[in-house]
Formats: sequence, C-alpha cells, structure tokens
Amino acid sequence: MIKPYMKHLLLLSVILIITGCASTAHFPDNPPLKHADMLPSARGVSDSRNDILLALTFSGGGSRASALAYGVLEQLHETPLSADLSQRLVDEVDLISSVSGGSITAAYYGLYGDRLFSDFKSRFLDMDIESELTAYTLNPMTLSRLSSETYGTGDVLDEFFSNLLFSDASIDKLFDGDGPHIQINATDLFKGGRFGFTPEQFSLICSDPTAFPVSRAVAASCAVPLLFSPVTLTNHAGSCGHVPPPWFYTALLEDETNIRRHQRALFLNTYMDQENHPYIHLLDGGLSDNLGLRAIIDRLIEEGGVWNTLKKFNQQKARHIVIIVVNAASITPSKWEQSKTSPPDSAVLDAATTIPLTNYNFETMEYFRDNLPGWQKEVTNSQCREQKNCNTKPVYLIEISLGDIPDKALRERLTQVPTGFKLPEGSADELINAGRELLRSDPEFIRLLKNMAMEKR
Repeated sequence: MIKPYMKHLLLLSVILIITGCASTAHFPDNPPLKHADMLPSARGVSDSRNDILLALTFSGGGSRASALAYGVLEQLHETPLSADLSQRLVDEVDLISSVSGGSITAAYYGLYGDRLFSDFKSRFLDMDIESELTAYTLNPMTLSRLSSETYGTGDVLDEFFSNLLFSDASIDKLFDGDGPHIQINATDLFKGGRFGFTPEQFSLICSDPTAFPVSRAVAASCAVPLLFSPVTLTNHAGSCGHVPPPWFYTALLEDETNIRRHQRALFLNTYMDQENHPYIHLLDGGLSDNLGLRAIIDRLIEEGGVWNTLKKFNQQKARHIVIIVVNAASITPSKWEQSKTSPPDSAVLDAATTIPLTNYNFETMEYFRDNLPGWQKEVTNSQCREQKNCNTKPVYLIEISLGDIPDKALRERLTQVPTGFKLPEGSADELINAGRELLRSDPEFIRLLKNMAMEKR
C-alpha cells in the first residue's frame, strides 16, 4: 500500500546524495510560553442545548480515514434536532479526538465549521495529494533545505498542509471554547506514548499554542515512519511556572493502588525533566492509538472517573453521553496465503504495520466496552449524591467501522483502499456514503434519536 511513497523517497535520497551540499535550514521552533497562567486549561465548549455530550474519535488510515470521518460528520450535519432545521446533531459535538488521516478532517472542521461540507471534498478528498506533495518535495528550494540535519520531510509536510488547507491558523483555535474541542494526537517517538496537542500538554512543556500552527500538529499526527521524518518540538518545561494538577502528584504515589494512573503520571513526568529531554520527536499518532480513543480513556484515568471529567468540561447536566468511534482500519489482503511465492517486501511491511494496529484497536475497544457499566454506575451514583437526581444517564457507544459494511464486495473494496493521500477514482464518494449509512443504520444511533424524540413530547 505504501510502495509509491517508497519510490519517491528513494528518488529523494539519490538527489540529496548528488547535491551533496548541507543546508542550514532548521525546523520551525515552537516559542516558549511566558507564564503558565496565560494558558487556560481545557474547558467546556459552546453548546446550544447542553443536554448531549457528544464525543467523536477519528482513526488513522490516510485519505481513507479522512473520507470516512467526513461522511460521519455529514450525516450528523443532516440529522435535525428541531422542526425548523435550525439545530442539527453536528452542532452538539463537544469533542473530536483524532490521529493521522482523521486529524486532517478534524482540524479542518475545528477551524472552519460548516465550511467543511462545502469545500473539503474538492480541496482534499478528490485531489491527488500524493502527486502534489511529491512535486512540492522535489522542488529545488525544498530539496536544498532537506539536506540539513535539522529539517526533514515532516517539516515539508507541515508546510504543505499549511499551504493546502490550514494557512497560518494557530492550534489554540482548536480548543478556545468556540465550538468543539479538537484534540490532535501524535506519538512521542522515544517516550513511546501518545502526545496530545492540548492546553495541558502545552502548559507542561511551557510552549505557546498561539504561536504553534495547526498544520504542524496535523503533520506530526500524519508522519508515518520511514515515509516522513519526525516533527520536532523544543521542550521548554520549567521556564513558565507551570504547576501540575493535583491528580498528578497523587498518581505518582499510586504505584500499587492505581497502576494505570501512576503510569500516566510517570509518562508525563519525563517532560518535566527538560535537561534530559530537551527535544520532542513526534510521529504518526496511530503508532500509540490508531482509534483516537486512548485520549478519552487517559482523560478518564487522570480525572479519576467519568463524573469528574464531566465536571471539568461543565457537562455534568448532560442527559445523554454519546461516543462515536470512526474506525477506518484496513484489512490485509489474503491473496498471498493462496500462493507459495514469498510475499514482496511491500506486502510484508503492509502486514507488519496493519496487524499490530488492528489488534491494538480491538483491545482498546474491548477495554472501553468492559468499563462502560462501571462508569455508568459511577455517574449515576455521583449525580444522585450531588444533584439529588438519580436518573441513569444513557451512554451510547457507537463504532463506525468499514469492516461492518454489509455488502461484501463494497466492504472488501473499501477496506483495501491504500493508506495514502490519494483515493482511487470513485472511492471518496463510496467512503463518504459508507460513513453516512453506517451511522444512520447503527442500532445505538437509532436508540439515541428515538430517546431524544421522546423527550420532546
């Protein structure tokens, strides 16, 4: 699936060897944050109804994932909540957590809102982005900079996304409280964990989000290993007076009583050791969580449960809790199992990267499902105790997966769309329609709409 990219990289390597001259180009540095109290922590978002907590997660999978996520958003956009169509379900989206290809759609929607439905398809999904990116990379000026040791193809991807989609928009626009909270996720290469572009993370490393481009976060989230170099950030931790939240210090002592939260605190604690970790190298978010769901799980672990998390985001009055997981995972073709011929390197690399992610996706979803009953009970008990309202909040976990497409031929075709920035002719429309239909026909989604309709009577 990534063979065309490898050809381009080989050509790039040959050109760089021939040119020989080393450039002094440097990756765009992230400016320090002067004072931690200048950066507000994550907060509740504007919500016209405030009775639905709606969180979405967008998986990785290149343009395939971007298109499927777009289809789900389009269906939410066309699902009315009022008779005069002035309110739609998409207006109730509170959070989108995304990785890799899903981050492109999430960031575009976070910046431009309904404009997504008028021009994103023509500007991205219908385009041969791979050819355009290759031409941009092979431009003599770009090649000159790529000979530098501190400027790589991940930085080129940042520039390309800026020119193509995001301009100079800063990352704080994705969590400023004006619309849904968008969390772009990457993977910290040498710490081996998820790096979320959040107010808390910027405060932790004392970096100013108002001077950090959305395009750079999306590039980090999409930087597939070997195809792109890591996106590098400077760790300014300790320079802005940041004080970690109370849960952090408690968790450091919970090595026997709350191991998951303890491990989360240990991971974040490494960023505070700026002397030994002065730089942060980020790659594709799918390496640490290819569903985008771990960000929500980590938040629940950090805050000590669902109720505390609802309170942090001012959503404790929500009557419905909805999580929609958009999973664009591919399926490795089985044709090589029908042949005694040794599979080519491209097929081996494809299987070696796809299979672990598929297994990890399964474990993440099962962990979430297994914990749902306990989380729901916790919310009911807390609500009953603090608000004297003992009604159970319905929780809806909806997974939109290409693997659930009923039509076998369509399912096989779409799950085998290559993971890249170019969709085969007609695939964009098929993926968008699949996202719409899978959501529209999902039993939990139907239950949600039915329950909301009953409340209006």
